[in-house]
Amino acid sequence: MITDAKLMRCGGCGADVFKLFTADRQARIAADCQGCKSVSYIEPVPARLGIAWDDDSLGRLTVF
Repeated sequence: MITDAKLMRCGGCGADVFKLFTADRQARIAADCQGCKSVSYIEPVPARLGIAWDDDSLGRLTVF
């Protein structure tokens, strides 16, 4: 069971039942609302983590 998560619903009709489909070869997922049949797309985007510091900082975060 998933805890501390909010239930997602359709923004059009408020239904909470969806069928999921592969949308294309680029790994998009189509979520087809079973209430009003509207389609939403879920597309994973790779995360990018950047580390910045002030020029006067003595304790810079680094990788060893």
